[in-house]
Amino acid sequence: MFNSFTESKQNNPNITDSIESLYIHVPFCTKKCGYCDFYSISPKVVDFSVFYKGLQTELDATLSDIKQNNLELNKLKTLYIGGGTPSALPHDVMTSITNLIQREIGFAQDLEFTVEINPEPIGHDTVLAAIEAGANRVSIGYQAKQDSLLQTIGRLHTFADFLIALNLIRTTGIKNISCDLMFGLPDQTLNDVLESAEQLIELEIPHISFYSLILEKGTLFYKKYARYPELLPSDDLERRMYRDLLELFERYQYQYYELSSTAKSGFYSRHNYNYWSTKPYLGLGPSAHSYYNGIRRGNVRSFKEWSDNPFISAELEPVSFFQSMQEYAMLAFRLAEGFSPDKFRKRFGIEQPFDAELERLLNKDLISYNSNTEIYHLTEKGLDFANQVFIEFV
Repeated sequence: MFNSFTESKQNNPNITDSIESLYIHVPFCTKKCGYCDFYSISPKVVDFSVFYKGLQTELDATLSDIKQNNLELNKLKTLYIGGGTPSALPHDVMTSITNLIQREIGFAQDLEFTVEINPEPIGHDTVLAAIEAGANRVSIGYQAKQDSLLQTIGRLHTFADFLIALNLIRTTGIKNISCDLMFGLPDQTLNDVLESAEQLIELEIPHISFYSLILEKGTLFYKKYARYPELLPSDDLERRMYRDLLELFERYQYQYYELSSTAKSGFYSRHNYNYWSTKPYLGLGPSAHSYYNGIRRGNVRSFKEWSDNPFISAELEPVSFFQSMQEYAMLAFRLAEGFSPDKFRKRFGIEQPFDAELERLLNKDLISYNSNTEIYHLTEKGLDFANQVFIEFV
């Protein structure tokens, strides 16, 4: 038993995992979507060579920090290039970035290399450059089938553009494709949501992420709809959309494995699963985050500040041993596999210390306990009020 729950992760050998995942944030978007609060700027106002040099500098400093702390960095098992819009990069810059990562860290034989794209009628050459450099998974910002809804939320693509991009990707031989689907949008009906999902199923998309609209402060949608929630689908309708999506995906043999993710067998997102399992990861680029050696590092949301001083300009947040246990429990409830005290014991070397929290959640019918598997899961009520579960571990 450890003497203090404030002991940091790096002092507990049971949870010192090797680093095998990297995220790169490409902060360029031709147009900001009304709902998006990710950091992004116009590609017209930057020198792409500055972005590449910033990544190079930050990577060098990160590798030096890892070496100084005697941490284990393996060849990457997951690499995720997201944004923003990675396809906004010039072809040669995308190639240079992937070559840099492969040269300095290396790719494992079973690497999952994801690149995000918006299916706009530009950037196809850049997508092909990423695939040529080893990308074997593509995540497409589909959002909805209806062009009217795409226009409402500020997307630059149409459904026809999506089909063109999808066909381009498939002609390269890529089969591991994910699409983002949104619900709870202004003027969106239940039929719209199900029609959009059914289209992805018909197109045999093996991984689908489905997200409810969240009004984030500072976004155009927050200014437009926060004071007028009646312009959005009601809470009851939004919950109906979610439940009906779960039923639809199950009917077509998709495996729901996380609150907002479903996939055909063998196509779950290994990169995101690492996040939900509280495994360490690296992040490069403005506003990117890293988590290793018991420290969460958040890069500044400013291209200029980041490029002037990559790595040094990041904010550092030490994560105590007890906090790491809280995060593990909270994120376990995001996953369909649930919270296993046995897995917890193997990871942390002690019994789980959350009996009181679990008992409260059981009494509220937000979670259930399977005595055969000895695992806790969200109930149907818990799916609707998952935040009430998560807050118990914060």
